[in-house]
Amino acid sequence: MSVYDLNRILAPKAPKGYADDTHDLHYVPAPCQAACPIGTDAPSYIGYIWEEKYEEAFEAITATNPFSSICGRVCDAPCEPACRRADSDGPIMIRNLKRFVMDEVGHAYDPPAVEVTQTQTIGIVGAGPAGLAAAQDLCQSGYKVDVYEMSDRAGGMMVWGIPAFRLPPGIIQEDIDRLAQRCPGLTIKTNMALGQQVSLDDLRTQHDAVLLTIGAWWGKDMQIDGEKDTRVVDGVGFLRRVNAGERPELPDTVVVIGGGDVAMDACRVAKRLPGCKHVKVVYRRGPDEIPARAIELEGAVKEGIEFIYHTQQIGVTTNGNELGLNCVKTELGDADIDGRRRPVAVKNSEHIIDCGMVIAAVGQQAESAELAGHGMMLSDRIDASFQTMRTSDPKIFAAGDGAFGGSTIVMAMHHGQRAAYYIKAFLEGIENPLPYRTPYKTRRVPVAQDIMWERFPQQEPEFFGLGRNPIEFPEIESTYTLETARAEAARCYRCDAETGSADYSVQHREDIFSMARTVPSDQFKLTAMLDKRLSSREDPFPEKRSATLDDLVFLPANLSRLVIDPYREACRVTSSIAGKLNLNHPFMVTGFDDAPQQVKAAVGAGLRESGAVYLGTKSLDEATPWIEILGMGDKPSGQALGTLYKVKDHFVDAEFENMEATKLVGLIIEDSQVIKPALDFGLKNNFDVVLINATGDMGTLGREIAYPPALDILRDCIAHLREIQKEEFIDLIFYGGIRSGTDAAKIIGLGANTVVFGVATALAAGGQISDANQIKYSGDFTSNDRSEAIQQLIKASVGEASMMARCTGKTNLYNLEPEDLRSISIATAEATGLPLVGSH
Repeated sequence: MSVYDLNRILAPKAPKGYADDTHDLHYVPAPCQAACPIGTDAPSYIGYIWEEKYEEAFEAITATNPFSSICGRVCDAPCEPACRRADSDGPIMIRNLKRFVMDEVGHAYDPPAVEVTQTQTIGIVGAGPAGLAAAQDLCQSGYKVDVYEMSDRAGGMMVWGIPAFRLPPGIIQEDIDRLAQRCPGLTIKTNMALGQQVSLDDLRTQHDAVLLTIGAWWGKDMQIDGEKDTRVVDGVGFLRRVNAGERPELPDTVVVIGGGDVAMDACRVAKRLPGCKHVKVVYRRGPDEIPARAIELEGAVKEGIEFIYHTQQIGVTTNGNELGLNCVKTELGDADIDGRRRPVAVKNSEHIIDCGMVIAAVGQQAESAELAGHGMMLSDRIDASFQTMRTSDPKIFAAGDGAFGGSTIVMAMHHGQRAAYYIKAFLEGIENPLPYRTPYKTRRVPVAQDIMWERFPQQEPEFFGLGRNPIEFPEIESTYTLETARAEAARCYRCDAETGSADYSVQHREDIFSMARTVPSDQFKLTAMLDKRLSSREDPFPEKRSATLDDLVFLPANLSRLVIDPYREACRVTSSIAGKLNLNHPFMVTGFDDAPQQVKAAVGAGLRESGAVYLGTKSLDEATPWIEILGMGDKPSGQALGTLYKVKDHFVDAEFENMEATKLVGLIIEDSQVIKPALDFGLKNNFDVVLINATGDMGTLGREIAYPPALDILRDCIAHLREIQKEEFIDLIFYGGIRSGTDAAKIIGLGANTVVFGVATALAAGGQISDANQIKYSGDFTSNDRSEAIQQLIKASVGEASMMARCTGKTNLYNLEPEDLRSISIATAEATGLPLVGSH
């Protein structure tokens, strides 16, 4: 099993009222979902569209996105360039499919409301995408949230910065109304400007936490001569005036400076206003470097807007009613800090572009005299840390464009959701919360069965352009029909359904796609494709194959004993270690000594509910029973159920006569070289138990990840105990590579009394395996997620171990014997002493 497979064993649940099948072993986060800053489950809603299940598609879209109707029209769609079909005949039109669903049911279908369950409240400054996304997440966690908005309506730059021909006002209100329906604990207070109607001190007094999402409301200066002329305006201010209802008379020629979203919106707005005949966009790099989305750029070109590349403004001059934009030609130089090549002025290339108005869209900034007075502002944004979303005041957080610079709607929502996570941690008293990670959810949706899936071309919506009456700002493109939406949905490879097996794999589907488009006369490509498809798989039993638990199999009862029905009667799994520790099942857990406190607390809760014991150098918490691991000669804490001493290559004559009679005492053996002296030492001192550490390094789990367990240590321990006829005098605990109840039953059949889960429980608790073979945790699991996952892992493993024993004809798990097992590889046969069929 690969690290990638292990990392997707378990995943966090969806919030109440939303679906989630992330636990499905056939699920892999698709490239489009991973590219989305808020983890939108695009593959699932695309699959639902093909099945015409619009309410289910709506649920998948809105689960992480409070502004789904808006994003269906204006999202910058980072998912689409990530699409695996982009390199062939074009990516899936994911944004347009979202719009289709929202136009179908978004106005009529609302998710269930979430009640307020917490006593603490949060104040949010700014009702833009960052603030309202944070508000939704906080409300879904049971908090009451008050949002303070300086304008007369909610939405931020979605309202004031995006022109109506791209985003009609009714669409914005649809999302706002749905948010209010979902979150009755949310109150939006308009016309409440920070520093005027409400102060920062007021917010600190009234709320338990404050989030600043003030936005980057103001355009940056170009830092050139002549820009103070009244006919030189900033892009965001220009858009704000138009969205407020103004339709100013413009001069014949307008020049827009910049290549981002604001520049694209400004140039297309100018083209629609009375008086304007020519719009020119000046950009200092080339067409390949312009940051505007290709679809926006293409739309502007279709509407007759001229783009002047490799040109940079250096000043503005006046000539009566006309302006002259002084410019120089540029060429690309070395890469800058951000990785983009820096534009360099070409000597003697000065020239003038005549116009009547200049719109500068060269960047945005935040301004706040109130925050500046509290020392919380940098030159153009709030002074905050992206790692924690905090300001210098531990009670005040920040997010969005006003804190971390201009971005997109979906990135601003990501900021808000990230901030909500850290605010919740703060309110819960967690000093060092786990790092935030975008949570990925999925739904169990079948792959579209349209036989035309690979032949359908990309379904382009109809483009209207300026329309018959441009000043009314009619929408620029149509939504899909049912026919075109299903055809576009069928094109999806469904990368999330990757299994790598014969039933479905994305690689398989891509190969079919490639072969279907290969000209029959291209024998070279056909031969290469056939060689790839018909190549032999790797030998699963190479000569250097290590001994593994996977190479042990059970002999069924109908081969060795009377035929039984394993489902009729459960197999007993209870046991006792040395008569001192009674166990409901044969599982202990280790590996969380240095885990973050959030994880330790959740794991402890899961172990207590499961009746499991923890093994470690430290306790998880005061309530969880544990067995302490010490070096030989170290003094026990006295708080544990017992103590296990690590054995290296020597022994320390410690004083064991005064041991508490009710507590376990034992040794940990990690090396086959010390088996005999260690066991003799333990028996001499009346120790109760020996823990066989077959992979070593129980604290960080790194060796268990990287290496198979040394099964020969268990073999040799049992062999020595039998040799000296002391097998019943000391119990054996086994640690190393245990992933399931089946693995546990095999080890118990070999002679162990109890097994220890390490990596398996870490993965269940939300850990991921890093490149350095270490377990890393992030914040996309709740405490309940982790606790319940631990309980489910142990519960499932108990049932599985019981079933394995029952199928061999046993009514007690501890009646399993080596005779019930066989090896299927030479290495494992040698390591365990079990016979290999055909060789022994």
